[in-house]
Amino acid sequence: SDSSSKAKPKRASSPPKKRAKSGNGKKSRPGQERKQTALARKSYGSLSDSEKWIVEVPGQGILSWRHRGILMQFPPGTANAVTQSFGFPDYAPNLAKDEDVQALRERWDPVAFKELMDTKPWDVMFEDRSKFLILHVRDKLKDVARESLDAIVASMSVHRRAFWWFGHWVFIDLETDDAYSEELHRERKAECDKAKKEYKKLLDDRVDAGLEETILDEPGSWTIPATCCHWILMHESQVKDDGTPYTLNEQMESLDDQEPARVQWNTCTSDEDRIKHLPEKYPLKLLKGSQRSSQKNRVTMDFD
Repeated sequence: SDSSSKAKPKRASSPPKKRAKSGNGKKSRPGQERKQTALARKSYGSLSDSEKWIVEVPGQGILSWRHRGILMQFPPGTANAVTQSFGFPDYAPNLAKDEDVQALRERWDPVAFKELMDTKPWDVMFEDRSKFLILHVRDKLKDVARESLDAIVASMSVHRRAFWWFGHWVFIDLETDDAYSEELHRERKAECDKAKKEYKKLLDDRVDAGLEETILDEPGSWTIPATCCHWILMHESQVKDDGTPYTLNEQMESLDDQEPARVQWNTCTSDEDRIKHLPEKYPLKLLKGSQRSSQKNRVTMDFD
């Protein structure tokens, strides 16, 4: 029950390599160890509770680390590897070892997750979206751009739950024989596949019709990340000062504050922060504050 919606790439066949045997299994080479953090070198079973709270940030050259105890990696490279979209988290759980997969399974709680889903966080995300253009003056845009922005926001509204999923890709355990988990897994795949296909077609068609691509960099024009953003849930031992566990909503809000791309930069405290991920020599500058907050400069006039 891999949590990713992508099929695993087929490996090119190659002649089997002879391995030096050591004891019961493979010996870790020094070169490999240099690419792992100290926690990644330990087995999940040997981690203390407090070590399962740590969110490691991989330094240069590190390819394996732990995030709340779960072994992480950069999304596996393939012949058709895609680069993650600017600004979006780019890490995934490493599912190579059974004990690490089991650790993810244990964190899946369908009852708690249904409670979170019942609050419809995607509605909050759409309501909190950036509603003003911050790089372009609407009055100076071509008709195709203004019409495109209306169509883009309408599509964002239709596919808002899929956009939320792309930023909050949890591992759903399908071995619980739980009908809700199975249905949710099916729904997620269907919704996200549909959103990806329809939104990409809309953007491609609009760009072909003359839409300037810089419009797509506006925070008010949402981006489907090239690869989904994994959400690693907390270990049950991680509790608040008063001894109560963090709810999924509290975990989600903390995550969205730390990595605002997950909610399309809604949680940024300034417009400067909303475009910090753009390339260094980006051609457009942030508009003046008065222009950015002008009612005339709304992304679309079709929604409140």
